[in-house]
Amino acid sequence: MIELSEIRRTVGLTQVELAINLGVGQAQVSKIERQTDMLLSTLSAYLTALGVQARLVVLVDGTTITQEITEARQR
Repeated sequence: MIELSEIRRTVGLTQVELAINLGVGQAQVSKIERQTDMLLSTLSAYLTALGVQARLVVLVDGTTITQEITEARQR
């Protein structure tokens, strides 16, 4: 399980600050962080708003397929 709140705290943002970056309320950030199942687009938006880079890595029969899921930006 991905601990989104741990990533957010490592970046040094509060839920309120992240909510401003996402254009949502603090309650929505709290809800996202508690979800156990979410769309990849939601995860991507959350991580992009944190200003971090994220990659999805899939291993298929010894072949590694990597896909960027965020575009890091300066905070």
